[in-house]
Amino acid sequence: MDFTAIDFETATSKFTSACSLGWCVVENNKIVEREEILIRPEPFEFNKYNVRIHGIKPDMVEDKPTFDMYWDSIRDRIENRTVIAHNASFDVRVLCATLAGYGIELPEFKYLCTVRLSQKAYPELESHKLNNLCDALGISFRHHRAFDDAYACAMAFLRIAEDYSLETIAEIEECFDMPSGEIYPGIDLSPKHRRRSHRKSAHKHALVTNL
Repeated sequence: MDFTAIDFETATSKFTSACSLGWCVVENNKIVEREEILIRPEPFEFNKYNVRIHGIKPDMVEDKPTFDMYWDSIRDRIENRTVIAHNASFDVRVLCATLAGYGIELPEFKYLCTVRLSQKAYPELESHKLNNLCDALGISFRHHRAFDDAYACAMAFLRIAEDYSLETIAEIEECFDMPSGEIYPGIDLSPKHRRRSHRKSAHKHALVTNL
């Protein structure tokens, strides 16, 4: 399987306040790239609660590039790929909101959520938070570090496929009755459109119906 697992950390509760992004590129079921970037959020604001969670302080990113300056160098890790995230509704929304904030056209990609997958794959677990899931699966990582969270997400996804003897993303979608969500240039992400789309097609798991 080929996919990219991602994880954003944000400086505040705003989806446009990304201060770090980690990604883990998987090709043919093997991790071929693990990276993390620190991002200067715009506006340059931090919430103490967020800082306590991820440990990224203002002085650590004040001289870093804004997300638009990184985009050209990381776009190919996302565009025309399947993106995996733990609580994908958050990470995909951060990506889309941040790009929109800079007036950058959205890329086309599909996405799946390992929270929802793990809930179906391991219903016996009391919690499907990333740290609890990985404890149960024996995956070691540092929680709330974008670099490690993306890695843990990738490993959890691969483990689900292994435990259920699934070899492709299409087989995972079918096994768990969970079609990939879709993002593409020009998609309407407004709340009004999402509510209307949900009423028309409640069965379709796409960003317009679950974010």
